[in-house]
Amino acid sequence: MGGDAENVDVDGFGCLLPFDSDDPQFTRGFEAGRVWATLSAQPDDAVEQVTHASNAEMFLRMGEALGRPVRSEELDECWLTIFFDPAGVVEAQ
Repeated sequence: MGGDAENVDVDGFGCLLPFDSDDPQFTRGFEAGRVWATLSAQPDDAVEQVTHASNAEMFLRMGEALGRPVRSEELDECWLTIFFDPAGVVEAQ
């Protein structure tokens, strides 16, 4: 995802710009806010994001609140890819 080598974890993902806080809750909140902003700005588009697995419940809640079906694919124990369908799309059963 970018950044210099010291900011990249073993999976190749890391922060483009290191935070000035080591609090994991700050990182989770920042990530959730970024995804919420993307979903709000693009209600008619499918959205796919690589995110921390620890935010999975939050993304399910976002999908429900925005009427967007959401699913995820686990990449490893720390990361997952989330997929949001456009608002109003009925999920196939």
